[in-house]
Amino acid sequence: MAELLEFLIRGALLGVMYGLLAFPVSLLFVTTGSVDVALGAYAILAAAVMYVSGGTLGVAYAIGAAVLASAVVGLISMRLNRPGSVDHVTAVLGTFGLSTFLESMVLTLFGTSPMVRHPFDTFWNVAGVRISPQMGINITVSAIILTVLFFVLQRTPFGRAMRASAVNPTGAALNGIPVRSIWFCTYLLGGLLAGVTGVLVLYTTGTDYSAAFTLTIWGFGSAIIFGMGSPLRGFAGGLVIGIVQALSAGYLPGALATAAPLFFIFVILSLGRMNRIAATGGRV
Repeated sequence: MAELLEFLIRGALLGVMYGLLAFPVSLLFVTTGSVDVALGAYAILAAAVMYVSGGTLGVAYAIGAAVLASAVVGLISMRLNRPGSVDHVTAVLGTFGLSTFLESMVLTLFGTSPMVRHPFDTFWNVAGVRISPQMGINITVSAIILTVLFFVLQRTPFGRAMRASAVNPTGAALNGIPVRSIWFCTYLLGGLLAGVTGVLVLYTTGTDYSAAFTLTIWGFGSAIIFGMGSPLRGFAGGLVIGIVQALSAGYLPGALATAAPLFFIFVILSLGRMNRIAATGGRV
């Protein structure tokens, strides 16, 4: 029982990070109808900057680097994916190319060595299970971010403008809403959340330059299992994926442990769960 509890806790530790990546995936999709494949690259860039910088200023530098990268990607994507003239495939391919560029840049500037920090030498003992204080940090940071984002999306004029831009971009523009600015801010928000994720990954599991696409896959997988139409459900999907991944690593042999979470996503999609939940209404 203690072993199972430990795996569940490890899964939740991973899941909150996947959920932070899934949130902007869903948010960008409902707002622009497109996706940003470079989210994982933002996270790796942030982790690399934090690894060499350290300290409180290092956090600001890391998140700032991710936001700056997302701003560049956002500007290019908006040129490829304009309101009223949308080509989603071209925009997605564009972000994929930029993701590859960012990954190569991290490799060139920071090398191939693994990047990891373990700030805590002691662990909490809860019912015989060792828990790293980093888990408390991850959950606290995620809870604060989700609370703030929920308030912004539901209770502020910006959130209402974002929802209007998602439902009817043309109608929103005719009513004076700056749709293109809203879209650009959505890209920046994705970079912000990916930057925070990169810092948490550095202090939780560690990473290297090649993990960008893997993080993107888990972010997208988390977003789609409960429906791309809800960022909050995307975060919940991240928790589920993290737990499935931890249980697979704990109870299955190596090859199956790697494939099991992807197979889980495939089964959920095959059952049509995503479409049924998405049809229940509500984008955020």
